[in-house]
Amino acid sequence: MVSSKLRNIAIVVMLAWFVLSPYVLNTNNLSHSYDRIAIMEPAAPTISGPSTYQFENGTIGRTIVYHASDPNPKNYSVTAEGVRLDYGFWEGGAITVYLAWLYQNNLVDTLPKEITMVCTVFNQEGENASATTIITIILDETAPIIAQPNNITYEAGSFGHEIRWNITESNPDFYNVSRISNEPSSNESVIVSGPWDGRNITINVDGLNASRWYLYSLFVNDTFGRNSSSYVNVTVVPDLTYPTITSPDDIAYEFGDEGYDITWHAYDSNPKNYTVKAVILYNDTSYGNVSEFHTFLDIEVPDWTFSDPEGEDLVIDIDGLFLGNYTITLTLFDDFGRMTNDSVNVTIYPDIRAPIITSSGDLSYEEGYTGYDINWTIQESNPKSFNLTLNGETYDNGTWRGEEYVLNVDRFPVGIYLYNMTYTDFFNQSAFSLIEVEVTPDAHPPTVAQVRAIQTYSTPTSNNLSVVAYVWDLNNISDIEIQWGVGDPESVDFEFETENMNQSEIVNIFTVALGEYSHGVVVWFKVVAQDNSSVQLIFDTGWIAVEIIPQGIDRVPALLYAVVVIFGSLSLLVILVLYFRTKTR
Repeated sequence: MVSSKLRNIAIVVMLAWFVLSPYVLNTNNLSHSYDRIAIMEPAAPTISGPSTYQFENGTIGRTIVYHASDPNPKNYSVTAEGVRLDYGFWEGGAITVYLAWLYQNNLVDTLPKEITMVCTVFNQEGENASATTIITIILDETAPIIAQPNNITYEAGSFGHEIRWNITESNPDFYNVSRISNEPSSNESVIVSGPWDGRNITINVDGLNASRWYLYSLFVNDTFGRNSSSYVNVTVVPDLTYPTITSPDDIAYEFGDEGYDITWHAYDSNPKNYTVKAVILYNDTSYGNVSEFHTFLDIEVPDWTFSDPEGEDLVIDIDGLFLGNYTITLTLFDDFGRMTNDSVNVTIYPDIRAPIITSSGDLSYEEGYTGYDINWTIQESNPKSFNLTLNGETYDNGTWRGEEYVLNVDRFPVGIYLYNMTYTDFFNQSAFSLIEVEVTPDAHPPTVAQVRAIQTYSTPTSNNLSVVAYVWDLNNISDIEIQWGVGDPESVDFEFETENMNQSEIVNIFTVALGEYSHGVVVWFKVVAQDNSSVQLIFDTGWIAVEIIPQGIDRVPALLYAVVVIFGSLSLLVILVLYFRTKTR
């Protein structure tokens, strides 16, 4: 056990340390004020869902969705009649409950059955919210419900025909599709049968014989023995129709123009073949650049088929034809020798137009700026060559294939630039377009910002002074200097020094050291920057004053320090007196 003497000594040392410790004597923290902290009370989660829900026993795929939210979600649980169906981490969104879980947990033992389901969500603060749903499960007393399809009639050879039965049933079991017809040797036959999972049933009825009828019968039942039936009659008529074809308008276009074709939409139940042939009413095989053009080439397709039950588009390209007039005829045949045709007149007229030029227009911008282009877009069926001049002198020329011409005009010197673009077609028809680009003198002086005077400790009575500034110009900086001195800058006899500022490691940041100055001295300085534009604009910050001040740590005021020491000493003296009195007893 520690003796009374040692305990008293320890108390004295602790009190002395407490009184004289610099942590107690330092009063810097006495000037701080502290704002009240507002504490927001946590809000409980929110959750909503249906109060009641009813479904027929055996219905599959049923769910209940609970919409819940909380900024700090944690987990959730779902119970039914006290039995936990599901639980896990909750991410703050909706929760989906599958009603099949009721059967998996053997909660449906009689019908009708009423079950109370509770979904509860929890947040990180331990708060929770719940939603309750009363679920009623009723007996399946309804036979399968079949939506009756329409009867079908189609032409022999056509395709894409099917019967679709849409069926509603909670407890599907079995289905059967059978067919009878007036075929001479056909008796009733089963098309398909087997277990039924409740999905809709679709039967393809393509490929049946002409002049016959077929009666399709659907039989479905559920697991309780209730059943339903549906009948659809399919009649196939002979192909007695001719191929069908649309009749496009006649076409006329300028010689050399592109993007033209004839589009016929064609159909037949039993397609066989087709041809596309041209009758030349007139043409001129010597007009234009003959190596680039041709006469129409006849087309023969011996096996005409298509995959779309509605037929197909037959697209015939008519670009690149010689000058002239053509009658182009499409002829369709089916398997029974029936034929249909349609003709389109195509007129190709001479190119008598000069190129049509659309330009971007005149342009003006201030020197140093970027992102400027000029361009010429041309309409011409028979392009040949181009020639571009700048202020009367050739800038570019060559073969032209009809493409757009784009020219960048960034960072030009101050002045006016006149571009003249001339386009010529194959028939020596020309057109020209002028674009004037004007570059105006720089109207924005350099940017000088974030000017800072930085003092660093040198001696107990002096500091080192330096200046840093952000300087930028679109046309770059040609010169940046600092002027500084001591005295009145407004005085006629004020003397100052001048020195160029230096680029730092950081882009557009410039620095300079002004030297060492004694405390209390006021130094005046200004930054002068000149850009590299044609007019060499100058920015002057004007005179800025900075006083040289001591660089040191805040001290405890001498008077306060003296008071604390006096009271501390008196307290220590009292403690020592009490200690020695106790010791002598």
